[in-house]
Amino acid sequence: MMRIISRTLRLPAAVTVLSYMAAVCALTWLTVDNHLGDQLYGKLLMLLMAFPVSLATLPTDSWLRVTLIGEPAVDITFWDYFLLAWPGVVLAIILTLLLIRQRTRIAGQVLSRLLAGVVILAGLAITFDGWAPRRPYGWPLLVCGLGMVIGLLANRTDVPKNTAAKSEP
Repeated sequence: MMRIISRTLRLPAAVTVLSYMAAVCALTWLTVDNHLGDQLYGKLLMLLMAFPVSLATLPTDSWLRVTLIGEPAVDITFWDYFLLAWPGVVLAIILTLLLIRQRTRIAGQVLSRLLAGVVILAGLAITFDGWAPRRPYGWPLLVCGLGMVIGLLANRTDVPKNTAAKSEP
């Protein structure tokens, strides 16, 4: 019975988590490369997209930035991407564990619905922003949010309770 459940829930959970990771990566790239105009806009959106975990970055961000990167440099390094994306990566790992385990699947579905809503709202905020050069960069987040919704809808399909135990006459 566990094989049936794990096989049917593995693909929709993977679609949901990979769509969230794609949204985190897209927002990280847009923020660090200044496609959104300034990094503050992207950092605030990342704070919302990875909300429970991103609170840990507030007190440690400046300390980690100085420790890993050193003094403010002109060049963009790997650490700039890492420092912005790590809360989203940790939240994606937590989401994966919640969606795969039988006991925590409901909590995982609630969290993934909240994250899908935040990703879609972030995409809408960028797409319909007042600054025209920023608008095209909201579409990748909208597509990632749509992927999360598709994964959530596919995860709702009912799994047979017990196909192995059939009543015998």
